Amino acid sequence: MVAANPTALGQTFTYGMLALFITALVVTIGFYWWSSAYTTPTVQGFQGGLLQTIKKVPVDEGFAGPAMGAGEPDCMNTSKDCASLYEMLSTRTVKTDEGPDDLRELKVILSKISCMKRDLLGNAKVVQATRYQPFSTAHDIEPVAETTARCFSRTIPQRDLSLSLDKWGSRGTFLIKRLCTAENLSDSEEKEALRLFGDAMADLSDVAMTECCNSGKVVIGGIESPRMVGGYTPPSTQALREYKGYY
Repeated sequence: MVAANPTALGQTFTYGMLALFITALVVTIGFYWWSSAYTTPTVQGFQGGLLQTIKKVPVDEGFAGPAMGAGEPDCMNTSKDCASLYEMLSTRTVKTDEGPDDLRELKVILSKISCMKRDLLGNAKVVQATRYQPFSTAHDIEPVAETTARCFSRTIPQRDLSLSLDKWGSRGTFLIKRLCTAENLSDSEEKEALRLFGDAMADLSDVAMTECCNSGKVVIGGIESPRMVGGYTPPSTQALREYKGYY
């Protein structure tokens, strides 16, 4: 009987342990790759080196529900007039090439009206619903989220607020009239559509003027400040006499 070679047995054991280690390492790396494919945002599709689509990461919105609510336009539960107007115009057949684009832009305006009212009337007094609304040069002077933030800090002049609301009103009225023509609405239906939009704008204007300009103190960085900044005269000019020459 031939005795087993201890050196051969040791080599066999070493190779077996090495193979087991490599197998475990491959399985571990494969598991991490598989799990990362379902947890890491991925980029999909490139054409000519340009990014086409990006997988969006879901936004955590706490216990208050969706920030923009459900349905169309956004925050529709905050303004019944905006919801009724969009339902009236979106259920009709558009017969012009510009009609679909006009309806999409009007939807954005109605969403901004409703979401701004929702943020202004919220107990938390934070920019939440309006932060998701896009900026459009066709009807915006500044992003609606910025306007809402200035309202909360009481730093927006009444004139600036009126200009922003007037631009929404004039652009919205223009789009409604074009849509009524594109959808062959009757005169009474057009009048009702303009009434709904006017009531929505008037409601937002009342809320905004009260929350932004007529109540509370100016708060900047958590510190109360005067609403209007006083003038400053340098000490070097205080001793000068009044100028009475020609301009």
